[in-house]
Amino acid sequence: MRSVLFMLAACFLLSGCNMLPEPGSLIQAPKLASATSLENESIQSIAKKYLPKGTALVTANAPVSADSVLYTDLNGDGQEEIVVFYQSKINPDQVGMFVLEKQSGEWEKIFAKKGLGYDVNWASSSDFNGDGKKDLLVGWKIGSTAGNVLEVYSWGDKGLKQLTKVNYHVLESIEVQDDPKTRLAVWKKDVNDIYDIQLLKWENGALVADEEHYPSYFPKAVDYYKSRIDRVPDASYYWYYLADAQLKSNHPEQAQKSIEHGMRLKMIVPSFNQFAELQEKIEKRLQEYDRSEIQYEVRDAGITLDIPKEIARYITIEEENAPMVGYAVSVFVSPEEKKDLLFTIFIHSKEMSVPEPDSNLEKIAENDQYIYFAKRNKEKIYPTGLEPELKDVYEQSIAQVDKMIANVRPGLVYPSYTSLEESEAIKLANEAANKYWYVTSGGKITGEVDSFTSDEGLDYRYMGSDLDTREKLNAFLGESYTTSAIQSYINRVKIINHNGKLAQPNADGGSLVNHEKAIVIGMRDNGNEKEFDLKTPLGSSLYYEYIHVVFTKTSDGWRISSDVGTF
Repeated sequence: MRSVLFMLAACFLLSGCNMLPEPGSLIQAPKLASATSLENESIQSIAKKYLPKGTALVTANAPVSADSVLYTDLNGDGQEEIVVFYQSKINPDQVGMFVLEKQSGEWEKIFAKKGLGYDVNWASSSDFNGDGKKDLLVGWKIGSTAGNVLEVYSWGDKGLKQLTKVNYHVLESIEVQDDPKTRLAVWKKDVNDIYDIQLLKWENGALVADEEHYPSYFPKAVDYYKSRIDRVPDASYYWYYLADAQLKSNHPEQAQKSIEHGMRLKMIVPSFNQFAELQEKIEKRLQEYDRSEIQYEVRDAGITLDIPKEIARYITIEEENAPMVGYAVSVFVSPEEKKDLLFTIFIHSKEMSVPEPDSNLEKIAENDQYIYFAKRNKEKIYPTGLEPELKDVYEQSIAQVDKMIANVRPGLVYPSYTSLEESEAIKLANEAANKYWYVTSGGKITGEVDSFTSDEGLDYRYMGSDLDTREKLNAFLGESYTTSAIQSYINRVKIINHNGKLAQPNADGGSLVNHEKAIVIGMRDNGNEKEFDLKTPLGSSLYYEYIHVVFTKTSDGWRISSDVGTF
């Protein structure tokens, strides 16, 4: 896929099209450090001074972060406190934490606590209770079966106090669009890979279900259970939990189809009565649904479709790349195993490319970024081999195509959200990619490029003054990558020391892959290693490629162990 994208980019550039940004414009120099990052080294050394005897700093398992300590303003006075996590050198199962505050120019330990478990599973700070100040969220690992316990601390008149705690196996810190208060997505393991999933918020002094934002979050649970069904389609319990997630996503028509499928299979856990109760809830929701159309969000495409209620359960929506750096959303009618295309929506970035006029493409919408086209399936659809009721579904679906196309619109129904773990992974991957391209460009070079030919006949150039020694190069890349990844990269691209300065083979480059706008589509937690699968757009378009990034936990924080320059 990467080669296809670079060939595509080259075709645009060589043809003289000025709609694509120059790759070089996407290469970023090392950014000036903020006041916080300037102090990071000293913060580490300060934290170590206050460690209990016989302990060492420890990096939390989540979320992935470039630092092993938290530096955050907990009391709202504009000055950051230092939150330090440690483990025993003799017995690594003994962990704890403490908080340092600067008082009269000196750091003082104002809070300390021994860990409830044997590892630090979570460490973050955000406004959890809505008072405008950051609260401290700390998760302790209890055991593989028992999971973890999260403690939330808030700053009050007498310093930090525990606000609440909650058990979990998987945790997400959620920020909902236009709402500063953090939510918790809590996944508690039930049986095997089945989870009781809750979206919680702090309200009136207690944790309560945030049902208002279920439709924003629970499509993630829908995707999770669909992936399980793909592997084990005859497991009734997956269909039960899929139906529950679909109902919470405000898609009772999908939930009805799933619960009916599950009830045709062997039901043990959940029981038949539980299936029947959920089915009753779904049918009640359908009866109460007061719209003639059901709204379908296609989040990655940023559009909403209105599907007539009577055919909605038989509609399938699929997404994929389209020609001319476009993005396609296809709508199918799909009763039982049969599936036929009704129409496709094509989305093109104004800055990248726009299709030539085509009688088969109907422009249906436009905004500052994108132009939207519709293309009807003009091939005859034959609903053969179906019961009369399903043939009627086909006829209704075909008759409603024009109306469905007319109701396609940019924008979403429900607020979007960000997951802290995912946004941190994307941020670190973006920073790492920028560092790679900066090194590839040679670094800070003033005047003419000084070059030479190596003994092997390769054309080399000396690297810039900010990258011309191993120490400088290691320090720069070491903010993002593991030591072994850096060494592998230096060997692979044949960076050498020549006359006391680093030099690299002549190369130019840049990338149109927009890591900053990536979407996490999968994550595997292997303990001290995490793998993220990202769906990453090309430039300002929705055209994407998949990239795989591996993070490894180190004593200094999480670092990328994937080969430099491979994502």
